[in-house]
Amino acid sequence: MTTIPTLLISVSSYYIGVSYIEREVERTHKLQLDYTVKQVSDALGHLQVNMNQWTLNSLMSDRLRDIEFKDNYALTKELFDSLTVMNNSSGLIDQVYVYLDRPARIVSDSQGIRKLDDRSAQPYRELLEMRARLFWRSLSAPGMEGLFAVHKLPVIGEPFGAIMVQINKKQLLKLAGFDPGLGGTAFILNQEGNSLSRGLAPPETEELNAALSSELSGMQEKSTSFRWSWNNELYVVSTEVIPITGWNLVSAVPLSEFLKPIVIVSRLIMAVGLASLLLVLLSSWYASVRLVQPIHRLLRTLISPSGPEPLLVPKDEIQYIEEQWRNLSSESHLLQSRLEQQHSSLRTGFLLQLVQGHLQLLREHEIRQRMEQYGWETEDHQFVVMVVQLLGFQRLQGSFREDEQPLVTFAAVNIIEELTGNDNVSVMNLHDLSVGLFIMFPGHVSPSEVSERLKSMASEIGHSLNRILKMNTVIGLGQTVSAISRIPGAWDEVQQALRHRKLDELNQIIDLNEPMGEHAESRYPFTLEQDLVHSLVSGLGEESDRLLGQFFQELKAHAERELLLQQGSLKLLGAVQGALMQSGMVQAGALFDWGQLYAELLALKDSDEMQEWFAERIVHPFIAELTYNQNDRVRYLAEQTVAMIRSEYHTDISLDLCADRLGLSSSGLSKLFVQVTGLHFVDYLTKTRLDQAKELLVRSDLKMQEIAVQIGYQPTYFNRIFKKMEGMTPKDYRDRHKL
Repeated sequence: MTTIPTLLISVSSYYIGVSYIEREVERTHKLQLDYTVKQVSDALGHLQVNMNQWTLNSLMSDRLRDIEFKDNYALTKELFDSLTVMNNSSGLIDQVYVYLDRPARIVSDSQGIRKLDDRSAQPYRELLEMRARLFWRSLSAPGMEGLFAVHKLPVIGEPFGAIMVQINKKQLLKLAGFDPGLGGTAFILNQEGNSLSRGLAPPETEELNAALSSELSGMQEKSTSFRWSWNNELYVVSTEVIPITGWNLVSAVPLSEFLKPIVIVSRLIMAVGLASLLLVLLSSWYASVRLVQPIHRLLRTLISPSGPEPLLVPKDEIQYIEEQWRNLSSESHLLQSRLEQQHSSLRTGFLLQLVQGHLQLLREHEIRQRMEQYGWETEDHQFVVMVVQLLGFQRLQGSFREDEQPLVTFAAVNIIEELTGNDNVSVMNLHDLSVGLFIMFPGHVSPSEVSERLKSMASEIGHSLNRILKMNTVIGLGQTVSAISRIPGAWDEVQQALRHRKLDELNQIIDLNEPMGEHAESRYPFTLEQDLVHSLVSGLGEESDRLLGQFFQELKAHAERELLLQQGSLKLLGAVQGALMQSGMVQAGALFDWGQLYAELLALKDSDEMQEWFAERIVHPFIAELTYNQNDRVRYLAEQTVAMIRSEYHTDISLDLCADRLGLSSSGLSKLFVQVTGLHFVDYLTKTRLDQAKELLVRSDLKMQEIAVQIGYQPTYFNRIFKKMEGMTPKDYRDRHKL
């Protein structure tokens, strides 16, 4: 009776334990690989972000196109200093090169400037022909072999070169979890199925990698986990795609090291069982004498775990069982204590599932049964949901950072729990500056009394949060329901009702049990919208900020409710989107993710937050991009204006006429003309006319009236302006300079 169970336990523990460990190793290995893939992807993504920043540097612009380094020492030194900084910016970087085409050259801070002939430059020119601006590529060129991240130069326009970052494969594999001393293997396959770690591992590991790569080449699934046998060794293999590059990270670990303890223990138990079986034949007569007392103590332990009576025998098999039973009992009490500590979290999680509609498939009695399991007494009760929304977080920026909204919400939850310390009130942390409450009232309480209690509770909560957190609140009180299955609908109604809050009330309560009244219509400031869009397209940053403030000030003055304020802000965003798309001045579709912008704007509830959001997410990025791209356009428009002046100076040409032809405002054309030429439009026109008049005075015998008409002036005004500008009359000028 003693040895046979031991033998059965050893056999069953072996098969069951091995199977369990294999499954757990496979699951754990897959989770570890997912975490490693995230680390590798984050590191490579960070490198890509750095490369994007490098290419946006003014040094990496058209200044490098067709540059002669020997004639530009300052720019050459700045380029080498930048390459040195790039090389030291990340442990994954082995070397940073800059390739410049026509003439073909490779520049690095360690190797200097190396010229390339047409044959040597061919691999790099093929990189410039790639469609993508930023991509990963294995390169095999003279003196340039390895894995590279390539970013074309410049960011926009015809590429004339590229920044090429050579990746340190050892550091990449180390980040991927490869360690030859730990057994198994970890390597990376590119899109063609070639290993990026070839030549970096011991020969036996290289042989293992080659066999595993061959096995994976026949599989369609790139992210998988399976068991694989090779050289009489069973491996757990997991593969996962690195999203940012499309490479496949492969990891394999041998199972023998994990199974060794269970095998040894199982064999040891079996050996002990066999030895015990032999020993039983010799000790059976002695055991029969001592059997009654141990059984008595075992029964005593089961009935009374504290064991008040002293043991008659200090040590035996039953004593060991007794000790183990006590340990298990202690652990059971500990687990029970922990379960009670987690009870509150489980209740909150269940409520969140309930109000969000995740339990709609359950029937009413099933929901009540589950609630009773969590400690709620739902029989003969009515139910109400309440939502507390905190407002004005933007005004607390000096006290809290933007990412500390959950901290403020947590503080609000604690305050509300202190105020409503009642078993019939359950508080839910919604983590987005809002708190939900699930409240139960006995069925005999009248609707008027329920409404009075709710308003009193909401008022106390609002004043306390305003006093402690210095934030305003809007509190929504849902309709009273008797069926728990109607809670999700009541919750949605409260969420919608919060959008109808009045903007001019600091702390307000919206009770859905009472009529909400008519909504006031909002007067949308169309004129300010048009002025704002026009100044934005014209690149007037300060003017756009000023008009943006006026727009939201007027919108808030006429939009009495949050819903109308959101509708007005969304309408402004749509107008800005349409104007930027139609202007074609920058690639607004690439500069902004409009879907994300609409989602972010919908989450804002305060006009000050909306105004700051528009400035930071729309106005300032667009003005910066427009300023970056407008230099060539400004020069072109100024040259067109100069050409019109020189060809039509004798006509009644004006600044307004030129601006209308070029599709600009007069003020805008005046600013860019002064920026390029250094002269105002009128001064440049006057100078052009007088230069032509001087030519006619010296080289012709035309009369003064005829010359005035030919250059576009009245004779009297011609004499006056000529004397003012030249210090002498036209006649004196002719007499002095006539040949």
